[in-house]
Amino acid sequence: MDALDNIIYAALNRPLTSGPIQSDYTTTPSGYGVINSAPYYFDNNDKMNFVCWPDPEIIELAITRHWYDISIAPPISYQWSFTAVATILTDFTFGSPYHLITAYLSENSRIIQIFQRMIETYLHDEDFGIPTDPQVLRWIQNTERLFFKDGFQRHPQSAIRPSLEATRRNAYYRLFGLELAFGEPEVQGQANSKKPKASNKQFIVLFEQYLSEVWQAYVNIKNQVGANSTDSINLTSLAQQLRELLNARRGYQIRGNQPYTQENLAYEEFHSVLLTSWFAFAFSYDTSPIVQFLNCQSNTIGERLLKLGAKVGLPAHQKSQALFDLAGAAGSVLRAIELGVLENPTWITRMFTNPPDPATVPLLNDLLTVINNWEKATGHKIKNREANVAGTVKVAQLARSAGAASN
Repeated sequence: MDALDNIIYAALNRPLTSGPIQSDYTTTPSGYGVINSAPYYFDNNDKMNFVCWPDPEIIELAITRHWYDISIAPPISYQWSFTAVATILTDFTFGSPYHLITAYLSENSRIIQIFQRMIETYLHDEDFGIPTDPQVLRWIQNTERLFFKDGFQRHPQSAIRPSLEATRRNAYYRLFGLELAFGEPEVQGQANSKKPKASNKQFIVLFEQYLSEVWQAYVNIKNQVGANSTDSINLTSLAQQLRELLNARRGYQIRGNQPYTQENLAYEEFHSVLLTSWFAFAFSYDTSPIVQFLNCQSNTIGERLLKLGAKVGLPAHQKSQALFDLAGAAGSVLRAIELGVLENPTWITRMFTNPPDPATVPLLNDLLTVINNWEKATGHKIKNREANVAGTVKVAQLARSAGAASN
């Protein structure tokens, strides 16, 4: 389940008092179903109905409730009772199921800035026409109310940090040592992001070394003749270094030893992932009323975003599709690294056997997705060790050269 799935679940099943979260003047959301197979999620119609709900306070309260659910102790899980035995949908045992890398990679497509420009244009003029589908107007109104108004409870925004984009940029740089692939915030009156002294500038080098070792281990799975050059010790060592690097910025050494709300950058991470998930969903399928209204139909979310970027005068990253394909998988991989899963020699052995242990296949597939799309999005060679760039590599620099239209 992604962020929107979890928020819908919170609205229906995690009451503030009793029963579903109530509205003062609209009917309580009802009629929602969940797919009875993994991965568990609400379908597109359910999600669209929710994000276009006539009372945005329902959504706002659900976001607040979900934030609390992630952070309480002892931890809970979201469950759905298909049978006599409840099925766990999302487990918060080790804190948040989200990772800032998902937001960072998604935002490099320029999706937030493009939609912000689109909403600003719509609210001030009629360049896009007047929508005939009421869901379009509700989505625009809800988006403005939830993500661009002052005082929303789940915004890391104040007089000290007036620019949400600058705050996200600061968080990205601290955790990954990375800039976005385009310039500073363009909104008039917003302060530029402050460049922090404390940052994980070595993250990108370590991560690419790790991905290279993973690829070598995967190739060796079917190597029945030559020597198996899988370096399990190096895989474990690199995973450990990455875990320590990321956990140092978060302010803890053992995951789960404190509430998520007390972790450094937790607030920024939660908001950033929610924001990028909200916009990505609106363009995630071709029959979306938002896609239809903006006349941006195409085969992929990346192509749709390129069309919208051209309409509003903010070109999307040319590698947007690879960035979207990369975002979720990268989040899963870094979560596993931070939890120490990929430092377990037994897990590594089970993953890199022929055939791999079924329990390890989802994470292995995520790793392969990251490797394939990392090369597409950045131009960095992961599969060819000799061609790797090391030392002073910065993804943002190669992202610019790979997609000049994004600058």
